[in-house]
Amino acid sequence: MIELLKENRPELIKQIVQLENEAFGADGLTEWVLVPLVRHGRVYCLTIGNRLVGAAQYLRDWDNPELAYLVGIAVAKSHQGQGWGTELMKESMRSMSRDGIRELELTVAPDNRGAVEVYKRKLGFVEAGYRRNEYGEGRDRLVMRYKND
Repeated sequence: MIELLKENRPELIKQIVQLENEAFGADGLTEWVLVPLVRHGRVYCLTIGNRLVGAAQYLRDWDNPELAYLVGIAVAKSHQGQGWGTELMKESMRSMSRDGIRELELTVAPDNRGAVEVYKRKLGFVEAGYRRNEYGEGRDRLVMRYKND
């Protein structure tokens, strides 16, 4: 089940933090970031049974309210490669489209070719730019965009 998290649910927030740590280590989101994202952005949770196996977070752009930025997406290692991340993205994209979002932007490590191909082939994103040292020296990001027609 994919749901939009609309309130601070501390136990679920802790599970998202654990998922983030598993996926991104020290670069993962913390409670200090997730709680404001729940209140002022969009946080989508993917649960199977009563276990959280995926989460995606978005922010709306202040200068262009029809644009949202994918802060991050993570799927539990035990559920990767099974299409759950793609399904989470598709459902969250449909939900945001209903809320007036017409464009999405994300950044991805340029050497993460698997993710780049999923964003392109399965979700319709296109490469839109390149940001050198976005997250520090040598941590470049490929910018990708999706436009809802």
